[in-house]
Amino acid sequence: MPARARRLIAAGLPAVSAALIAACGGTPSRTSPTPSTAPTSATSPTPSPTPVIVGSSRTVLSPLGLRIHSAPALGSANVVGNFGQGASFTVLDYQSGGGGWMKVQGRSTTGWIVADPTLTAPGSFNRYAEASGFSALYPQAWAFQQESYGTVFLPQQGMQSILLETGTTPGSFGPRGLPGYSQSDTGPVQVCGYTGTLSYYVKEASYTGATPTALPVPRLPLYAEIRLTLSKTEAVLIGFNYQNSGQLDVFGDLYNSLSFPFPLCEAPAAPTSTPSR
Repeated sequence: MPARARRLIAAGLPAVSAALIAACGGTPSRTSPTPSTAPTSATSPTPSPTPVIVGSSRTVLSPLGLRIHSAPALGSANVVGNFGQGASFTVLDYQSGGGGWMKVQGRSTTGWIVADPTLTAPGSFNRYAEASGFSALYPQAWAFQQESYGTVFLPQQGMQSILLETGTTPGSFGPRGLPGYSQSDTGPVQVCGYTGTLSYYVKEASYTGATPTALPVPRLPLYAEIRLTLSKTEAVLIGFNYQNSGQLDVFGDLYNSLSFPFPLCEAPAAPTSTPSR
């Protein structure tokens, strides 16, 4: 990402529609350890949504959009519409069968969508977009700030920070993790069709060395990082500095919405015997 004049932007660009197939992704664990304990495994499953979501408003995260079905079934139900990335809807009903389904009301269509928590998220989002083709959704209660080393997403209240940075290879970002942080867990994760490594780190209380790259907010006890290889000359780092793993939702929502102009991200899922979502 090119260096730009430092500025804080509280309002994002309008969300745009994408293709109409559900994208791959992953969701970080929601368990909340204390700063002195290791975060839950990167590969821990996330509980399915429950009927408490009925009546809530949610937003589509998937860069490739999401299909709306006439009934809660993939194989036998007609596709009656679709949501593009950033589309908002109200949840009317929830069924746990078939992996979980939500009955939803959009602006003009009512139907059923899969309840995969990597594809939608509660609340409203703004869209961040780069001229280079990288884009992501971030909560309306957050802002983003351009720095010479990348884009930093910040809550308007709080000290968490998400860094989005591009480079030539994963090694171009320097050593994994941060100085003064010990790795506690690691596992694979998919971001828009590309498989990377999601690693968790805990800050060492006894560390007295150099402070990691300066941020607009203080460093916090926990850190999570994803490194992706997109091509022979392009890589992405997504890092999250946070207080407790109850704050991991916003990290998962951002990387599940991340889009970039590389083939696996732009293409729909490979055909299977089961219709696409």
